[in-house]
Amino acid sequence: MTIHMHTLIYKAKVKIASVPVFMCRTCFQYVPHPAVKRDLSLVLQELGSDPKRNSFSFAERNEWASVLNDTLNTFKGGDYDLEQAVQQAMSARIDLLLDLFRIASKAADSEWMGEIESRLLKLICHTASKVS
Repeated sequence: MTIHMHTLIYKAKVKIASVPVFMCRTCFQYVPHPAVKRDLSLVLQELGSDPKRNSFSFAERNEWASVLNDTLNTFKGGDYDLEQAVQQAMSARIDLLLDLFRIASKAADSEWMGEIESRLLKLICHTASKVS
């Protein structure tokens, strides 16, 4: 199984780009990456049975998918492998979000702090599952 970003078609109406999936190289079947399954099903519930949108990027809705998409788009190989590149990108994004959280805290913007906290939790949970 290899990981890549895939475009899903929902209800033959909506293109959902940049969804991390595992794909079998033999049979070409794919399954959503476990780190995004919950958010993906929430997105599908939001779209409902008669979706009004026609396309969007899942990377705009899921922090880990965003990091993975950015990393895959810029990865050139070299001295380290893709997993290391993703881990470095996740660390950099966590640092950025922590800096933003500090700014939001100083501004006493609880809505912004909540949004950043939610984004951090998605990355930290995925990072913690990789360590154990």
